[in-house]
Amino acid sequence: MQSVNPSGAVVRSLFRLVLASLGLGMSVACRLSARFRSQVTRELVVQVGSADGVVHHYRFAPRTVTSISGPSSNPTLNLCFDNASLGTITLLSPRAVGRIVNTLLARTATYQGNAVLLLWFYGLTRFVLPIGRSKRVRPPPPDAYVQPDLKSKVADSIVREPPSDALDPTWTAAHEQHAKMIMIRGAGGEAVPMW
Repeated sequence: MQSVNPSGAVVRSLFRLVLASLGLGMSVACRLSARFRSQVTRELVVQVGSADGVVHHYRFAPRTVTSISGPSSNPTLNLCFDNASLGTITLLSPRAVGRIVNTLLARTATYQGNAVLLLWFYGLTRFVLPIGRSKRVRPPPPDAYVQPDLKSKVADSIVREPPSDALDPTWTAAHEQHAKMIMIRGAGGEAVPMW
């Protein structure tokens, strides 16, 4: 990608600093936070950069993160902004996911690889930049919301199915519809159109 509006040297340096700080912060978070480590379960490389010359990549392996300045030879996901200014503003925004989607729609950023990893990577960056961090999970609802009252007047009309890990193999219509889902195809590594 060729930059349409390249940033100056100071802004490029700031973007490099933001990307390096994210990497350092994620490395520390990986050592200190069991919640962070539980999300890093496989080997992949996320590369973030700009078309005006800033590139940084993060190598994830089970329970470890390594931050490296410069391009990777085989990134799993490559996100490239038109310029360093746009990259800095987007990554530091409390609405970073929305901004990334808007830049992709406006074609001021491109990605290669599995787009689902963008959401995963964004979640990890919020450990370091707690701007726009998602709220903690609420405690479960009380009593009847969790388990039905079998003595109630409507208990006999509640349908209860045993849990299942997979679709019934004989239910062909469900398998056909499941195979059409973009999220399932994209998460499986298939190149699917984003819009």
